This record gives sequence, structure tokens and C-alpha cells, in this order.
Amino acid sequence: MLVFVIDSEGTPLLPTNSARARILLKQGKAKVYSVVPFTIQLNRKIVNPVGEFKLGIDDGAKEVGISIAHKNNVVFAGNIKLRQDVSRKVLQRSQYRRTRRSRKLRHRQARFLNRGTKGWIPPSIKQKKDSIIRVINDLKKRINVTECVVEQGQFDTSSMAKGYKLIGREYQKSDYEGNTWRQKVLWRDNYKCQYCGSTENLQVHHIIYKSKGGSNAVNNGITLCNTCHSNLHKGLFSLTIKPKQFKYPAYLQQGKWYLFNELKKLFSKVNVCYGWMTARARKTLGLEKDHHYDASAMIGASNYMCKPYMIIPRRTKIWEDNPTKTRTEKNGFKHWDIVKAEHKRLGTVIGSIRSLKAKCITLRTNFDDNFPVSYSKTKLLWRSSSIVYC
Repeated sequence: MLVFVIDSEGTPLLPTNSARARILLKQGKAKVYSVVPFTIQLNRKIVNPVGEFKLGIDDGAKEVGISIAHKNNVVFAGNIKLRQDVSRKVLQRSQYRRTRRSRKLRHRQARFLNRGTKGWIPPSIKQKKDSIIRVINDLKKRINVTECVVEQGQFDTSSMAKGYKLIGREYQKSDYEGNTWRQKVLWRDNYKCQYCGSTENLQVHHIIYKSKGGSNAVNNGITLCNTCHSNLHKGLFSLTIKPKQFKYPAYLQQGKWYLFNELKKLFSKVNVCYGWMTARARKTLGLEKDHHYDASAMIGASNYMCKPYMIIPRRTKIWEDNPTKTRTEKNGFKHWDIVKAEHKRLGTVIGSIRSLKAKCITLRTNFDDNFPVSYSKTKLLWRSSSIVYC
């Protein structure tokens, strides 16, 4: 296991091995800066520090893989767990404000018209990307990261609507025959009305009207005869099928560009790769499918010199009088503490404290989000402040 090193002024240096770190601590030439991840701080300043590292980020909706490497050696890797409740909480807050306005109480000015401002993105997206930046800033205190590679989504809805699909770097025609959107829909439906089965006076109908955001994608069209088409518009019956839309790709791209612009503020060199490039590199290096392995493949590293961490960016605001947290401390342990526990079946287990129950502690670990351990067999390793590594 590698040990991260910083000098007396906080400048990150090259990592060292555990034996050398133990000697420096024993001789009084260094002190412990943090236990998880283990970092020591020297008592003197290093004039010309050396060592530059590259960071890979595999951005995801629920978990984000990060990896830091020098050439082929991975010195840090882990998966960041992102919050999934922000959208629900924002909606709840807006409902509280609306009820206050209806009761004519003191209230904040309505801000629903600020979404047209330049650079605005939904809070549910922004908080996820800001959590990644928080972790990177914390790691930069320990490792001299100078370059970054981030994965971007590659979507071309106009090409999809025309019946093309992206394979590798080339666009290839789809299986639908025809030169126009109408011809492709008719060919796909075997030139037959999809409601009554008639083959005469066929027309093509937009399932989602173009006035409501529908596109000329083949899956947004359906073949109907003249009579069924007229009855549909009169409201005599309704369609049950729903076409595939491209709202998620747009949602994904919006957050990725925000992350890219924030990374450019931290690093002078930020490169971009795409999903197919990551998959090919991961298979070439012989790595398994996981977020942090994808991040390592993006920077061309496969030799792991560390164990992967589970990283949780804690909420900075503390909820006072939280009804679900009846106990904040017990037997010297607090919530979010990094502890080591001895388990009869699994041996040594390291995790972050989730809850302090009457008879046991439950931990967040890599294999279980609510793992029970005994108080008497648990030892405190580190009391984290903002970012939890376990």
C-alpha cells in the first residue's frame, strides 16, 4: 500500500511505501496528516518537488469512478456515491413556499423565472458535478494531479431521427428502407394500418406532435389508414405506445459540459474521451467492468498499487433535531466515523458508521450499505470532516 506525502507547506510529493513512512514517523521527521487515505506530512519544505499524475473520471448518474495514475501505476482509485434525493427535496421545498404564499405569510420572492439565465442547470444535476469537484479538490491536497481525462456522452439526435446509428466513429444506415421519414415508417409497419389492418389510403401519424417536441424519428411515427387517422384526431380512440425520446441524453450532456468547464478551472489540460474508446481500452488492458476500472482504462493504467475506495461526499449542512437520528454519539463513536471491526466470518471489516443502535453499529461498506458489527470489537480509525473514504 502506498502512503501519500506532503511537505510542511502542504505541497504534495511523490507517494512512498508504508515501511519508509513508518520510519519517518518513528524518527519524528513526519506526522500523520490523515488516516484514510493515509497521508503523512514532513517537518521540512521540499524545494523542487517532482512527480506529475493524471486523473481519469468515468462520470455516471449514481456512481462516478475516479483513478489517479503515473504511467501504468494506479496510486488511487475509487467510486464516488452520489446523492439521489435532491430532486425530491427541491420539489418539497417549492411546495412549502407555495403554501406559505397562499397563507399570506412572510415569504421569499418567487424565483421560477430565473431558469432562463445563462449557465443555469437544474440543482439535481449541479450537486452531482459539484460533489465530484469536492472530491478532486480534496485529493489534490495529497497528489500532484496536473492532467485530467473525462468521459463525454456522444449523441446525435438529428442523425438518429434520419435513421442513422453511430458505430465506432462512423455513421451507418439503419435497417429501415426508404429515402423519407414517411417511406421508412410505412416499410417498418409492412404497409398496413396498425389499428384496423387496412392496406388502403395509408397515412403516417406523429405519435408525439411536432408542436409538442416530437421529432421525425422513425419510432415517433405510426401507419394509420385515412379513417383511423381521422378518428384518432377526433378523440374516438387513443394510442397506447410511447416512442423513445432523447430527454435523458440531453440531461446527461448538460451535466457533462458543466463538469468539463469546472475541470478546466482546475487543470491546464483537460482531455475528452467517449464510451466506445473507454470500453476498447478496458478490454485491451484486461480490466473488469467497474467505474474505477473504466477511469483507469481512460488514462491507460492497469497496475493497481492501492485498494479501491468507496467515497461519499458528506452533506455540509447538519440537520439539527433530526427525528431519524435519536443518538449522535455512543461509546465514543459518532456518525460517519471510519472504523475497523472484527467479524467472526469475514475477518477485518472497514467502513463508515451509518447508525448507532442500542446493541450494535451498522456500517457502510463496499459490500453492504447497512452491515451490523459489535461495539466491543470496533476500533476508531479516523473522524472525517467532509469527504468520507472507506
